[in-house]
Amino acid sequence: MLPHIRHAIAVVGLVLCAVSPNLAQEVSDPAFDPPFRPSDAGGRKVRWNGTVGMVVINGKLYQQFGLRPDIPLGKWGVGLDLTVRLDADGNLKEDEWDEPLDALEKIYYIRYGAPGDPLYARVGALDNVTLGYGIVVHRYNNTIQYPEVKRVGAYVDGAKGILSFQGMTNNLRELDGPGVVAARIGVKPPVKVGVVFGATIAGDGNQYAGLIDLDDDGVPNPLDLFEDQNDYAARDELRTWLSDEDINELIERGYLPDINHLPESYIGLTDPVVVTGVDAGIPIYRAKGFSLWTYAQAAQIHDFGWGWSFPGARAAFKPIEVGVEYRHYEKQFIGDYFDYAYELERVQVVGDSTYATKESRLKYLGEADGIYGDLTLSLADLGYLYAWALDMHGRDYIAGKTFYGEAAVTPPNVSRLKKVAGYFFQPNQKEFFTEPDDGTVYGGKLFVGLSTNVTLVYDHRVSYANGEQYRTVRIETMITF
Repeated sequence: MLPHIRHAIAVVGLVLCAVSPNLAQEVSDPAFDPPFRPSDAGGRKVRWNGTVGMVVINGKLYQQFGLRPDIPLGKWGVGLDLTVRLDADGNLKEDEWDEPLDALEKIYYIRYGAPGDPLYARVGALDNVTLGYGIVVHRYNNTIQYPEVKRVGAYVDGAKGILSFQGMTNNLRELDGPGVVAARIGVKPPVKVGVVFGATIAGDGNQYAGLIDLDDDGVPNPLDLFEDQNDYAARDELRTWLSDEDINELIERGYLPDINHLPESYIGLTDPVVVTGVDAGIPIYRAKGFSLWTYAQAAQIHDFGWGWSFPGARAAFKPIEVGVEYRHYEKQFIGDYFDYAYELERVQVVGDSTYATKESRLKYLGEADGIYGDLTLSLADLGYLYAWALDMHGRDYIAGKTFYGEAAVTPPNVSRLKKVAGYFFQPNQKEFFTEPDDGTVYGGKLFVGLSTNVTLVYDHRVSYANGEQYRTVRIETMITF
């Protein structure tokens, strides 16, 4: 991309961000926008979706058959994902059905209430969680590795009197760790100014829990030598049958993987991280269809550095919502720590034997200054645009540019094309829109109506972690009845 074109796109990106099409409206508290759409709670009838198709997960093809009911129960609602996948030999993908806790992963969501109600709760997929103004938890997503990795998270928000609250956890399977847990309390004193104060705390009880290890042998998938076997047990058994000389010769000839240099087992390793933050927002002007807020926020990564943003401003006027803020980071600090790609960056495999958590990057970071910007463009039933960008720069903070963009178009009912959507995320780069590397995620979805209740779905996602590309392709026919 030519330098001046790249620069122009980056500048535009600094004033872009969006959420869902229904959020460009008067903002009662822009630090408290519920992260799920009201359609989650829509309707009183049970909706059934049956699916038949195929999915490619990390280069392996599976046929899949699924039943996905959406069941309303008064203020409650349940969505299930009862999908069976078979490999090319007709064998069941057993890691999705081989233990009792797998039953949790069949829950796509359980909800109570709707966003904006005095109490709203959801268990299952978390697609877009922000606490406060985002300097601690910003657009967190626990479905970024779906369907290879399924996480059943929980989210709750509500308000009573002068208090508002939000809370989330990334995965109910990790509660004994615990995994990622975060909460924010907001207070709106009974004064005419309308100021809102907030405090946030978020932590990851063990960043090593982010390592994917489908056979639970202590060797993460990228380093696993024996699929569906314990690498250490396999090594020890081979050593009882073969001499060291025979093993070395088999390794040298390529008949045996290098069992002499297995990595350290991550089982038993722990590395927690805790981030706390405070924020305050003041409405400057509010009228029907328009509002303008100013705000400030600050955060501290315990045992490391801290950062703040001020001034910040957010305006909503249909069909646009826009925000911009100035940020400053002291040494050893990353803003938006729990972000869209956190589950990819949580812990990385380095080389062929060691692991590095996201927290371990902090000690090399210097001071930085920059600008964050976002914008929502909502076109009602026609689609929406959502993007945000962060441009931080400092002497020892060279990888400070992050961009996320998403757009969807819903054509009028004059063709079979029902929806087209695409997204792109790239964190912590030296320049915007560089070659993909760890943390980069992009993809798209296409929905084509074949008949009244039959839709063809094409879903293609590419993500990067541990220096590797992971590609998931899903093609299925969805039947609604």
